[in-house]
Amino acid sequence: LAAGAVTLFSGCGTTSGYKQADKTGAGIAEFRDEIVKGKQAIDATMKSLSDIAATANTDPRKAFGQYSKDVANLESTAASVRKRGQAMQQMGQAYFTRWEKELAEVKDPEIRALAQQRKAKLQETFESIRKYSDPLKAQFEPWMSNLKDLQKYLGNDLTIAGVDAAKSLFTRTTEAGLEVQKSMDSLVAELNTVAATITPAKVEPKK
Repeated sequence: LAAGAVTLFSGCGTTSGYKQADKTGAGIAEFRDEIVKGKQAIDATMKSLSDIAATANTDPRKAFGQYSKDVANLESTAASVRKRGQAMQQMGQAYFTRWEKELAEVKDPEIRALAQQRKAKLQETFESIRKYSDPLKAQFEPWMSNLKDLQKYLGNDLTIAGVDAAKSLFTRTTEAGLEVQKSMDSLVAELNTVAATITPAKVEPKK
């Protein structure tokens, strides 16, 4: 009974079950890595925005050019994050669908009940990712829009007075960016927890 339950905990009663779990875990890791890249892209964007304000009295052209590149890079990174997130969700759905099919073939009622409990628990854990990713998306999209609006504004008025008039917007945008990064940190922590929960342990032997 115990041996049968252990194999079912990995996703199903066959070797391919835990491989599907590993594949899902890899998808989570790829999604997490893209989010980390997104945080770095935000750092770069906020720095170049700050550099525009710092060089407004001398020559802000170079800083603005860098800001424009950083905004484009951030937008591209955000698209990659969305793509990875969708792939991760598809992997998770395939994992639990396969597990459900395998459960239908389990004859022992105690093992089946135990496996159903575990599947429900792990599926709930996996779906908890949305509690962090959905609010982050709602937070990021308007902030990204503000960055692009600032780019358009500065592209038409990169004068000392124009930059000075927008400094309060610079500050507000930077503060909002820091809040977006905090939400990213929370999502990354949740992804690490979920990946560790749904995949079998793999500890490298000591040399």
